[in-house]
Amino acid sequence: MAMRHRETEQTILKMLQQHRVMMMDEIQAIGEPDITWTELFFAVDRLSRKRLIALSRIGSTYQLTFNIQERS
Repeated sequence: MAMRHRETEQTILKMLQQHRVMMMDEIQAIGEPDITWTELFFAVDRLSRKRLIALSRIGSTYQLTFNIQERS
């Protein structure tokens, strides 16, 4: 299970490294097709708590931003 969590986190980080800013539903739509919403929410929560990404609510969805300062 821990391996799956790391893979999900790495997928999200790779997408954000490329695009810098993405909406949560964009990540679900173009990420790995077998990532469930639950896995996505948990991975985003973990990455946000580690300060690797920033999370902002925009309307009814969330915007994810790659946190460049924490990765440098």
